Amino acid sequence: MTEFRELARAAAEAMAARPEVPLALATLVQVDGSSYRQPGARLLVDAEGRVLAGAISGGCLEGDVAARAADVCATGRGVRLTYDLRADLEAIWGFGAACDGIAHLLLEPLPDPSWLADVEAIRTRRQNGAVLTVLDGQGGGSSCAVLDGDAASGAWRPIGHQVHGISGPELLACTRAAQRTGYPMLHDVRDDAALLFIDPLVVPVALHVIGAGRGADAFVQIARALEWEVTVIDHRPAMLADLALPDGVAAHVARYDDAESLNRLLESLPHDDRTAIALLSHMFDVDSAWLTALLPLPVAYIGVLGSRKRAGQLLEAVNATLGERGLSVTDRMRHRLHAPIGLDLGGESPASIALSAIAEIEAVIHGRPAGFLRERLSPIHARTPTPRVFEHEAPIVPTECDTGRDDGHDRG
Repeated sequence: MTEFRELARAAAEAMAARPEVPLALATLVQVDGSSYRQPGARLLVDAEGRVLAGAISGGCLEGDVAARAADVCATGRGVRLTYDLRADLEAIWGFGAACDGIAHLLLEPLPDPSWLADVEAIRTRRQNGAVLTVLDGQGGGSSCAVLDGDAASGAWRPIGHQVHGISGPELLACTRAAQRTGYPMLHDVRDDAALLFIDPLVVPVALHVIGAGRGADAFVQIARALEWEVTVIDHRPAMLADLALPDGVAAHVARYDDAESLNRLLESLPHDDRTAIALLSHMFDVDSAWLTALLPLPVAYIGVLGSRKRAGQLLEAVNATLGERGLSVTDRMRHRLHAPIGLDLGGESPASIALSAIAEIEAVIHGRPAGFLRERLSPIHARTPTPRVFEHEAPIVPTECDTGRDDGHDRG
């Protein structure tokens, strides 16, 4: 969902450089079969055929969509486009992409792109949200409202068109479902020819790196390349000062032996199901104190540097400390703990360890087994049942985010 940030920035730059050239926005709303991009992908173009930001395919559709922008901007009305990627793309557009699906898009004029920045601001506040697009019965449509907050309690903000003919309960149910799964949803409106496309605003992954020693910089660099929100925490101010942090990375000094201040810091930072923590201090007392504070939190992932034996000793120490408070380490806590940290990629350098850990976090966040794609027997893209793998692989337990939809068998 970082695409909204790119779209908003590109729209602002285009309007500053060429204010007389109208803009248009393409949204991928449905895919039948396989496609390089999935529903919710967007493309910003202008009336002079420029591709400004975003992507809706592997490169085979962008030029044709941009060429249609002038007509859409002139009429002021959105149009729906269908591309059958099963055809010979070499003959049609000069690309031999050999995808195996049908892409359905909405191309609409964008006279006021300010709502793109509003969407990004809502997303980064980590309080849920969604974008509502109505596809009318005449082959057109428009992005018409942005939800700020949770489906049940958030407020809909009209973008340019009021939301007409949509019952509150129906819209609420659809939006709640989209927010729960994290996947866009296309819904037929009963007794109407319209379709609702509801795109939930999935918040960015927040990574808290605890320990500013050797290897922390690699964690930060890779995570920032993924546009994650990154925080580095250490009890040693000098270590933090020596760490070269990219723009946008927060740094905090926190005493691990002061439980009250430690808990206050954690409360001020993201600690939800899109949050991951990497414990890199490699100091037993430090890791034990942090684990005691972290394990009860509803985060998605906690990884600890070190051996399996050391991880067992840490759990024993944490369990003893929690026991003094009438608590204990639960199965749910153990499930979110990954120690030793990372996937088995084979590398031993700090950068390789960081890569394996962040790859593991990515797999956990998406509920994936992190195996070889060539051995996967079900579709690659996220909106599918939990993948089956070859018999020599361990079985995968389905996650609550599975939707049972089959959207394609390759990247296109």
